[in-house]
Amino acid sequence: MPMALVRSSQGEVHKNGETRNVSSTGVYFVISHVVAPGSLLEFVITLPDDVSISGPVRLLCKGKATRVEIEEDALVGVAATIERYEFMRDTVH
Repeated sequence: MPMALVRSSQGEVHKNGETRNVSSTGVYFVISHVVAPGSLLEFVITLPDDVSISGPVRLLCKGKATRVEIEEDALVGVAATIERYEFMRDTVH
């Protein structure tokens, strides 16, 4: 599923990535940005259409990086907790 890292303990990030595994308490994602273990994270996970009948659903999640692995092609794998989340609503202008 698509995801975006919004910020970490080091500040604003705004990098897109992809989840590899998601549960109710954690996530593993890959991204082209180095994250320090123990960093506080804020990220958005977009659930696909087949999960919701009303279209894609975006979750704003807050958690902490528990494991960081260097992967191929300059990607970094990050295991993180999901300590809080909230549904994001798209605003209509």
